[in-house]
Amino acid sequence: MSEWLRPLQLERQHHLLPGEWWALASVCFGLVVFAGLMSGLTLGLMSLDAVDMEVLKRSGTDAEKRYAARIIPVIANEHFLLVTLLLCNAAAAEALPLFLDRLADPLTAVLLSTTVVLVFGEVLPQAVCSRYGLMIGANSAWFVRLLMAIAAPLAWPVGKLLDILLGGEHTALFRRAQLKALVGLHGEEEGLGGTLSVDEISIISGALDLTHKTAWTAMTPLDKVFMLPVERPLDEACLQDILSRGHSRVPVYTAADRHAVVGLILAKELVLVDPAEKLTVGQLPMRTLPRLSAATPLYDMLKLFEAGGSHMALLVRQDTGAHGPGQGPRGAPGSGSIARARSGLIVSGDSAYIIQAADAAGNMSALGPADGGESWAPPGGWGDTCEGDAVGIITIEDVIEELLGAEIVDETDLFVDNQQTSRVDAGELSKSLPARLRKVRPGPIGHPLQWESLPP
Repeated sequence: MSEWLRPLQLERQHHLLPGEWWALASVCFGLVVFAGLMSGLTLGLMSLDAVDMEVLKRSGTDAEKRYAARIIPVIANEHFLLVTLLLCNAAAAEALPLFLDRLADPLTAVLLSTTVVLVFGEVLPQAVCSRYGLMIGANSAWFVRLLMAIAAPLAWPVGKLLDILLGGEHTALFRRAQLKALVGLHGEEEGLGGTLSVDEISIISGALDLTHKTAWTAMTPLDKVFMLPVERPLDEACLQDILSRGHSRVPVYTAADRHAVVGLILAKELVLVDPAEKLTVGQLPMRTLPRLSAATPLYDMLKLFEAGGSHMALLVRQDTGAHGPGQGPRGAPGSGSIARARSGLIVSGDSAYIIQAADAAGNMSALGPADGGESWAPPGGWGDTCEGDAVGIITIEDVIEELLGAEIVDETDLFVDNQQTSRVDAGELSKSLPARLRKVRPGPIGHPLQWESLPP
């Protein structure tokens, strides 16, 4: 037996007074509780991510917001916190056998220290803190900060060294694909307890995917767009043709070149047109049509439409290779030169202007205001922000469809998609509706909607 253990052995041979025994037992109990708390907090606090805490702080319940506000400052320096908790846990675990040795023989002390620390100092605390880590960590935050201050002379330098070697910030932010997968796991159909419906997941996924999509993916090719030439007479057949299409806006082109788009007309303004006046399309008030690259991101298109200047835009193909190697859009016609425009009236805001010509780049010149005057352009220009061959038309509805991840079919649509490959099938579309909405059906044209009884 070593000489340094002999005093303890001799001292242990004497019976302890009741007060001494209870004092040593209390110290041992306190060390076990302290070691267990440090072990549990190590697992509980270190498993709480700063991003998760910010989410709870902003959107959790009142209790979760309070807990998160207390924990965020504590876990801000994770390596300093980790070293403090491990240092305190090790100190308590190493001190326990010294006091147990005063209460029992060496074999009993070793067995007690091993089993007690394992069960009550490791397994049980970690099991509890892994489930209630947020609440326990928040209520222990003041105590942990006190320990960090006490252990700072040793724990802070070691934590700083770990910051240098491993990096100080380990924020677990999700990439778009990961966030999309995470949203999908919260769906009701996954069976994991999520409450998000299929429609909610589709909209969220569509919003995440929209950042990678360009106007090229959502446009209607120019050869599939209903357009009118400027010289077409506004007779009864023309008005009936426009009415049957059901479009609110109709692009207008010059001569026989569909690529020479000079503007658009609003179908609702045709209610004032009298076929007997024998007007042509070019003599109608026309709105300017913004020209943008087909590579424009869809979020930029959405912002443009939100501004209210126009809910339709003309897309042009620029020689940047952004749309594929030598390939045009699906179904898009070849390029053509911009023909000269006939005289007509264009409305920009509250002012009207007379078209004189459109050059090969699509830049229009004007004689001036409708009431005469010097040659000038409307405020803000003609909206021709890009030069190139026109390849298609995009509307705010196209962007919203990409955002929703589903096609929107109105009363006059004959095709579901912009490529006009899938005809509208009312029976198939109704299958996607919830049962309560299948009872709602429109009546015949010219009659009010027919409503069947709906559940409250």
